[in-house]
Amino acid sequence: MASLEELRAERIKKLALLKEAGMEPFPAESHLDLTLDSVLSDFDELVSTGEKKTVGGRVMSLRLQGALAFFDLFDGTAKLQALLKKDELGPVFDLFADTIDVGDFVEVTGKFFITKRGEKTIEGDSWKILAKSLHPLPDKWDGLQDTEERLRKRYLDILMNEDVREMVIKRSQFWQAMREFLLAKGFLEVDTPILENTAGGAEARPFLTHHNALDLDVFLRISVGELWQKKLMVAGLPKVFEIGRVFRNEGMDADHLQDYTALEFYQAFADYKEGMDFVRELYRYVAEKTFGTLKFNIRGFEIDLAKDWETYDFVGIIKDRTGIDILSADLRAMEAKLNELEITYDKKGFNQTRAIDNLWKYCRKQIAGPGFLINVPVSMEPLAKRKADNPELVERFQVILAGSENGKGFSELNDPLDQAGRFSEQAKLREAGDEEAQMFDQEFVEALEYGMPPTFGFGVSERLFAFLCDKPARETQIFPLMRPKEAKEIKAKDLASYTAVAILNKENHLEPWQEMNTVAHLNASFAARFGKSLLYQDKIKTKDNKEIYLNIQNAIMIKEASSGKQMVELLTEAEKADLAVFEFIRPMIETSDDKKIIDYAKGRDWSEVDFLGILIFGKRSVVEKITADLPLVK
Repeated sequence: MASLEELRAERIKKLALLKEAGMEPFPAESHLDLTLDSVLSDFDELVSTGEKKTVGGRVMSLRLQGALAFFDLFDGTAKLQALLKKDELGPVFDLFADTIDVGDFVEVTGKFFITKRGEKTIEGDSWKILAKSLHPLPDKWDGLQDTEERLRKRYLDILMNEDVREMVIKRSQFWQAMREFLLAKGFLEVDTPILENTAGGAEARPFLTHHNALDLDVFLRISVGELWQKKLMVAGLPKVFEIGRVFRNEGMDADHLQDYTALEFYQAFADYKEGMDFVRELYRYVAEKTFGTLKFNIRGFEIDLAKDWETYDFVGIIKDRTGIDILSADLRAMEAKLNELEITYDKKGFNQTRAIDNLWKYCRKQIAGPGFLINVPVSMEPLAKRKADNPELVERFQVILAGSENGKGFSELNDPLDQAGRFSEQAKLREAGDEEAQMFDQEFVEALEYGMPPTFGFGVSERLFAFLCDKPARETQIFPLMRPKEAKEIKAKDLASYTAVAILNKENHLEPWQEMNTVAHLNASFAARFGKSLLYQDKIKTKDNKEIYLNIQNAIMIKEASSGKQMVELLTEAEKADLAVFEFIRPMIETSDDKKIIDYAKGRDWSEVDFLGILIFGKRSVVEKITADLPLVK
C-alpha cells in the first residue's frame, strides 16, 4: 500500500498534467447554476425541459469503467451522480480519467436523466476542475477512528460523517432558537466586553493576558457579561441578552470546557419564580425547534421536557442522602463525610463552600429531572438576592437534567451594601487560596448605588446542547481546542530529563498476561502519540558495519497503586501538573468494539471507571514526585 507521502506526490504529478493541458487546477471562478439539493427537488422538471445546467462539488466516489466515468458529487447540500462518456468528450475524458481523484472539486455541465437502476444523474458534455485535492480522503469506514485525530481534523470528520455534519447544523439551530425566542419576547441583543479589569459574574479561575496598548494585565471574561448586563438594568434597558464566548481556566471533562458559548439574559421587574416559568417555556421551544421533540435519552435517563417539572430542595437533598445539614455542620464534619463517601476533591483552597459543592455533586447524580434546584445557601451565590423568609438562603434555581446542572437563574442582588459585603467575603476566600472565589468589583457596587430595579437573570451554556445530543461537550464543539502535535515533541538532547511510569491497579489482582497486555497497550498509545523524538535511539555498528540500536532512553518503569481510588488521585495530580497521561480501562481488555467501550465510559463518572493501568509521562522530577510512594511491580 502506498504511503501518504507517495499518494501526495502522485497527485502533485496530476496537478502538473492539468496545467500542461491548459486547465488551472485552482481557478477563482466557478459558474454553478444550481445547488444539488435544488437539482434533486426539481429533477423531473429538469429532465422534461432538457436544459443544460452546471453543477459542482467534491468528488466523493469515482468509478472508471473503460469509456465511462461515474462519480458522486457533494456540494454540502446533497449528493448527485455524474457521468462522463469518452465517445462524447474525446481527449477531455482522458484528461479527467488521468488526473481526477476522490476529494477533488469539479463542475460539470450537462443534462439530467435517470439511469436504468433509477439513479438520478447528470450526463456531462464538459467538465472543469475547481480545486485539486493533494491528500486522499479517509476511508468512510476505517478512517479517523481515533477520537483525538477526528477532533484534530474536524473538517474531515464533518465531511465524512453525516451525524457530525448534522450536529454542526443543529448547533446553529440551537442558538438561533434561543435568539428567536428572546427577540420575540422583546429582549434587546447586546454585546459586552470580553477583556475585563476584574473577572466577575461567576465562580471560576480566569485566563490572564496582557493589553499592550494600555500596558495592562486583563482577564478574559468568565461570564457572558453578567455584571455589564446588570449595569444596563441600571441604565434603564429592561430586557437584554447576549450569546457569546466564555473562558474558564479550569479542568476538562465530559461536561466542562475552557472556552465555550453561553447565553445570559436579564429582565427588570421580574424575580426567580417568574423566571422558572420563562425558562421552562424557553427550553421547550429550543428543544422542539432544534430536535423536533421534547423527549430525550441522556446518559441513561429518560427525559421528557413536556411533563411537569419538579422542584428539588438543595439543603434537604444533601441531608437526606449524606446526613449532613449544610446550614449547621462545620467544615470538619463535611470533610469527614467526603472522605467516608470516598469523594475525590481538590484540597487546594478547600473551604466550606467547596465542601458543600462536592457533597451536592455526589447527591445530584441520580436526579433525572427535568426540574429546578432551589434553596441554596447564601455563601454559594454571592450575586443572588436573599430569601425574605430565610436570609441564610438565596432566591436561586438551577435546571437539573440527567444528574447535572444545565442553566442557572436568580433574583439579582440589587442591595449595594449587601453586595459589597459578599464581595468582601469572596475576597477573603481568594486570599485563602480559593482561585474560583469572585473578585471584588468596586465599579459594579458603585453602579448598584445608583439604583437597579428588581431583576431576574439567567445563564445557560452549550452544555445543554451537548446533553440533548447525549454527547461529551468537546464532541459537540465544531473545532475544540487541541494540544498541538508539535507541542508534544521533545528534542533528543532533552530526553534525559523526562521519564514515564506505568502504574497497575493492584486492587484488580491482574493475571500476568493481563499485566503484560495493559502495559503493552499503554506503551503503544504513549509511543504513537509522542512521535519520533520520543523514540530517539543512538546506533552502534558491528565489525562488519551492521547497525544495532541502543536501548530507548526512556524505558518505562512499572509501579502499582493500591486501589482504583488511588489511580484517580494520581490521574488528578498528573493532569494538574500538566503531565501527559494515558489510561487503559477494564472494557479495553475485554473487547475491541469501540462502541462498547464508549458506552461503558458514558455510563460512569470518572471516579467510577475501572482503571486497569495508567501511564504518566513528563519531567522526571515531577513524575517521580507524584509516584514516589508507589512500590515497583516485582
